Amino acid sequence: MADFSPELPRLFVNSVPKAGTHLIVQIVKGIPNIYQERYYRGGHSNEAVLTLKPGEMLFSHLPYEESFAKKMKQLDIKQIFIYRDLRDVAISLVHFINEKLLEHPLYKVFKLRNLNFEEQLNTVILGVKLEGEEKTHSWKLEDDYFPGIVEEFQPIYKWKDEPGICSVRYESLIDPFLRDQEILKIIDYLWGNIQVLSLDKQELLHLMKNNIAPEKSWTFRKGTSGNWKIEFTESNKLNFKKAAGSLLMDMGYEKDLNW
Repeated sequence: MADFSPELPRLFVNSVPKAGTHLIVQIVKGIPNIYQERYYRGGHSNEAVLTLKPGEMLFSHLPYEESFAKKMKQLDIKQIFIYRDLRDVAISLVHFINEKLLEHPLYKVFKLRNLNFEEQLNTVILGVKLEGEEKTHSWKLEDDYFPGIVEEFQPIYKWKDEPGICSVRYESLIDPFLRDQEILKIIDYLWGNIQVLSLDKQELLHLMKNNIAPEKSWTFRKGTSGNWKIEFTESNKLNFKKAAGSLLMDMGYEKDLNW
């Protein structure tokens, strides 16, 4: 554990799953004396965030709540929210369920129904009613229904435009021409006066970038953007536009439904 310092922030990293969570965690862990005492084990409560200590970092996937947002502001808890094109999130999630997250309720759906990739992706996009053996799992679901991707993740995406937090775009963080700009935005958000750290911005930027190590993250697969353009079928596009077209526009990824 690092020594406590009043200059170090209480730092909460929040995201939608498969949106670059571990990338942003590695970046902020490059800040000297930032430490992670409590690890993500399938969920954190709001209370865990509200009890953060100076210098401590915690990450999770918590939905937006107005009262929770107000409490974080009162306690001066800094939130970095990373978001990603939900189409790429869907692609990454299907691969992740198939390859590593075998306890996910949809894994049984994929296998027992013998779904091909297009059908698996449509299931993630639209949601599904579980049947028979599919109902045997450890997740908490209402009426044996697994929600579609918008129903599941839109409550988390609501953080994006919340005043007083730092929203970071995944696609910018993996772009070598935009990454420095995004990290400098994080630094400016965390400290109005960087001099309290006895470092200048470029030194801190270097430390944060050098802490990026994708191979150390068990959730890492490709670390790219735009894969949906290759893997989406016309059926996937139609279903996604129906379920999440307006959210894509709200997030700034599309101007209309002509994609």
